[in-house]
Amino acid sequence: MAIDITGISNEREFYTHHYLSAILENDLKEIFKAWKEKEAQDNIPQPHSLLRALRKDFFASQALLERERNIKERIKIQSDFTGKLLTALGYEYSTKTEALDDDNSIPIICRINRKDGAPEIWIIEVFDDQGEESDPLELFFQKDQYPTDDETIQIPETSVEEVITKQIFGLSEPPRWIILISNKQMILLDRTKWHDKRLLRFNLRDILDRREISTLQATTALLHKDSICPEDGMPLLDTLDENSHKHAFAVSEDLKYSLREAIELLGNEAIYYYRKHPNIKIYGRDMAGQLTRECLRYMYRLLFLFYIEARPELGYLPYKSKEYRKGYSLETLRDLELIKLTTDESKNGFFLHESINTLFNLLYNGFQSKQKKDIIASYDYHTFRISPLRSHLFDPEQTSLLNKVKLRNIVLQRIIELMSLSRPAKGKKHRRGRISYSQLGINQLGAVYEALLSYQGFFAETDLYEVKKAKEKHNLLETAYFVKTEDLEQYTEDERVYNDDGSLAKFVKGTFIYRLAGRDREKSASYYTPEVLTQCLVKYALKELLKDKTSDEILKLTVCEPAMGSAAFLNEAVNQLAKAYLDLKQKEIDQSISHDDYPKELQKVKMYIADNNVYGVDLNPVAVELAEVSLWLNTIYEGGFVPWFGNQLVCGNSLIGARKQVFHESLLKKQKKTNPTWLDEVPERVMPGKKRDKDSVYHFLLPDRGMADYKDNVIKKMAADEIKVINEWRKEFTKPFSKIEIEQLKKLSDATDKLLKKHVEMQQKIEYRTTDPLHVFGQKEPDGNRKPTTTEYKDNILHQE
Repeated sequence: MAIDITGISNEREFYTHHYLSAILENDLKEIFKAWKEKEAQDNIPQPHSLLRALRKDFFASQALLERERNIKERIKIQSDFTGKLLTALGYEYSTKTEALDDDNSIPIICRINRKDGAPEIWIIEVFDDQGEESDPLELFFQKDQYPTDDETIQIPETSVEEVITKQIFGLSEPPRWIILISNKQMILLDRTKWHDKRLLRFNLRDILDRREISTLQATTALLHKDSICPEDGMPLLDTLDENSHKHAFAVSEDLKYSLREAIELLGNEAIYYYRKHPNIKIYGRDMAGQLTRECLRYMYRLLFLFYIEARPELGYLPYKSKEYRKGYSLETLRDLELIKLTTDESKNGFFLHESINTLFNLLYNGFQSKQKKDIIASYDYHTFRISPLRSHLFDPEQTSLLNKVKLRNIVLQRIIELMSLSRPAKGKKHRRGRISYSQLGINQLGAVYEALLSYQGFFAETDLYEVKKAKEKHNLLETAYFVKTEDLEQYTEDERVYNDDGSLAKFVKGTFIYRLAGRDREKSASYYTPEVLTQCLVKYALKELLKDKTSDEILKLTVCEPAMGSAAFLNEAVNQLAKAYLDLKQKEIDQSISHDDYPKELQKVKMYIADNNVYGVDLNPVAVELAEVSLWLNTIYEGGFVPWFGNQLVCGNSLIGARKQVFHESLLKKQKKTNPTWLDEVPERVMPGKKRDKDSVYHFLLPDRGMADYKDNVIKKMAADEIKVINEWRKEFTKPFSKIEIEQLKKLSDATDKLLKKHVEMQQKIEYRTTDPLHVFGQKEPDGNRKPTTTEYKDNILHQE
């Protein structure tokens, strides 16, 4: 179960948000294990248990502080609790006075030095003399908190924040760490991050009141003496920081730039190959669109492999097999990313192409000596087995153009490099980091890929030069503008785009260009919703929806996203519904899932919800493919089947269509001027499960004033005569109906009902035949006679029906 960091504020990204919320748990497993072993072997209580035991003392001190206004008494009450708190975290409470460089002195309650005598950590306690909820950084040092009555001691007159910034961290030998403690909060500061005001803030009331084990574990792990200044070895916090930087690449902008370039490289390499085979036509807008989609699919495949190979515990690939790992894996090819290709054979050969195609084929067709019932990879001595993943993603028919192409090593090496390493930046100190796919979140992947949904690939029909708006910095991810050679002279130097070598950004005739053009993003509405927003919106929507619902009712809730994009909202809904189901089901049946089993059980419920209850619509057909992959990756687990969304995720416009809404026949007749007609009213919805009133007519059988209505003055001037004809037609078209016509419309509505009923029955039949059985926690075992079926089988059923 993921660590719950409620009560821990990661301000200005002390660690990256993605790291703290998604990766920290895995990096803390070893320390939690060590605590548990110490408790078992030496009877030493785990630190988080000691912290949890302070709950009663904390709220008792809070009650006293609420009533007490005398600063001396407030200091005594708070200090008593702080002493217990420090003991639980491995420190000794001992008030001392530390001199600063400006003759001022401050009280500290704990100081730990490095072996060379330099300070490693200072723990400082601050007190609120007003009894109000204050930020510890905004408080001031109190005379009564000093351990001596010496009247010569000079107390800083500025806030604690200023003292830390200008005086403590400004010392010739400053401490690396500071823990600031008030009556309600603890704040962890790292001198190396303080210039950006990055910090971790711990709300003691939230942490101790909730008594959430994972929160208490995270708190003690991040604040404990052994984590910050151990007697030997690297501090845990430095290890976490190093890991955080490694994984930060997963959510950076780098992959957006890399993916765009990779797709452009693939497209141009296809054109290069076709030029070598002149019998194949290489130009045409239709081909450019198809080539764009196939390049995206190719990159989706690589993404899937990066993701799955980084998660050997899922069992989809035989990563324990040395033969697979060293001979076939994509990870092995990643090791070749920076090897210099010096010979013509190494540059223009096809080793990488053949290796990747072999891997794609292994996944789609499988490789095994025995039949396996579930989708799981395994290995034997000197060999391995892979069960086929017959998904749309790896179906060769989905890349018919690229199937005819052989991609050179020099191109594929660059693509693998782009998807493996962070982009180089200016400055000698910057090192390219390896992108970690092992901890890359689905939302982060969605952000990268959805950013490019509104891009389009096209061929340069003549030599083109790229231009931009004057004074604006050129950005490859922003809208691109191209002009012909003869028009270039109309643009100033500041409006022209230059390559890194100083040459003009020129695209010769026939080049495949993959960029954001014109108003494509606005027209396709391809904007990615940040993870924090999807989490918030789904959380509060479900908060109302799930009131008084049983776990079984939660498992039957359907979700529809009318503009799904990469399925960010669908994935978030699946995540939160699955967790809500498991939490409630465990309470209802009074049965707990073990910590080790919980992740898989959660994934199974997520898979069940996605495969049975999730629906989505998007204008962009590429978005539908991306949503399929995104939902699959979000719900994948060891032994799981390939989910099929052929009848659930569709390309279309959710804002218009034939809804189950009707007008009463009385509104269709000729009316007095004061009485409304169907043109003035809003249609009534036929509620699910209810029959349509026989005296009503479906709205989509009737005309509307808005049809073919051109109000734009420019259009009116351009086609005045045609507009006049259209207006006369519309006037006749929207006349009230006669009795005979109304009867015909009612018969058409009756026929619609019959067809709709037949359609629903057909959909239910398709759904039953294409839904794979899946047992989830708290439910009965599914029918043992039903077996999972292939994607191809499901596609055939859909097309036949």
